[in-house]
Parts: sequence; C-alpha cells; structure tokens
Amino acid sequence: MKFKIKISALTFGVVSAACAVLSQVKFSFSPPPAYGVCMVCHARDLVNTLLNRIGPEWWEQAIVSSVALKGLIVTTLGVMLGAFIAAVISGEFKLRFVENVPKAAICGFIVITAGLVISGCPMRLLLRTAYGDWGAAASVVTLILGVFLGTLCLKWQAKRKARRDLKGKAQAELPAAAEEVAAQ
Repeated sequence: MKFKIKISALTFGVVSAACAVLSQVKFSFSPPPAYGVCMVCHARDLVNTLLNRIGPEWWEQAIVSSVALKGLIVTTLGVMLGAFIAAVISGEFKLRFVENVPKAAICGFIVITAGLVISGCPMRLLLRTAYGDWGAAASVVTLILGVFLGTLCLKWQAKRKARRDLKGKAQAELPAAAEEVAAQ
C-alpha cells in the first residue's frame, strides 16, 4: 500500500508545530520546565493514569507526574502513530519479525528499567543538567558510555555474523568447485 502524497519536511514541520501549539492552547497543557519528550516516562504516566482511572478502588494509586494529573500524556502513542503514517506514506513500512522473542523482551525490559532508573530520556537529562543537577550530568556521561559500548557490541555481532555467513557460503561452494576441478 503506497500513497502518492508529496509533503515537504518544512511543510510537515510547520503543520505539526501549529497543531501542537493549538492543542496546548485548547487543552491547557503546560508541562514543567524539565519535562522533555520521553518515551519511557510518558509511557509510564499513560499506563499509570489509565490504571488509576479504570482500576478498582482498592488498588493503590500509581505514581504519576504532575503533568499527567491534568490529563492523559499521549506522546508515546503520537510518536508511534506518526512514525507509522510516515513509513506508510514513504513506502518504507514492512512487517519484520524478531528472531529471538525472549531475548528481545528481556533487552526491552532492561532498557525501559534503565530509562526509569535514570529518570527518563536524554533530552530531560540534558535539561536537568542545565538546571545544575549533578546526578543528571553523571547520567548523561554514563548514557554516552552506554551508547558507545552498545555500538561496539552491535558492530562486533554484525562482523561475527558476516564472517559466519561468508564461511558458510565458502563451504557450500567448496564441493562444487572440487567437482569442477575433478571433471577437468
């Protein structure tokens, strides 16, 4: 399914910004100064707000940020929906299946837990660092170190897989080459 809609990045940015400002005016959103665009914290606030509203009365109230008390935080849903629409419009959307589902689930759990432990996204950490929070500054340093080490690990895995694939291809071609030599 491919759409033939031509929208420039500038036009999309202007329209998106205008929609964001109008929604802020219409729904009276006013986030605190150090509340960035966080896929971890906003997802936590969305889930906790929904649980607080639809859960039984005997449940203990889940902790949410001050912004989530004013209304639902749907940033995560908006980013996912926007990415999906952009991928469909550009013709880049494909369903992909994970090879190792338990490993992917465990890695996702570790990433989301680490995100909650460091109190959110890099943007928020940088905002908190700008406010003079030394804990946030230390988190930024460890985040950079983690990205560097994660990149090295991914490169190592990719090289290892490429060597394995190349070795398997060479072994598959070896009997065919031997038969050609024997036939001559």
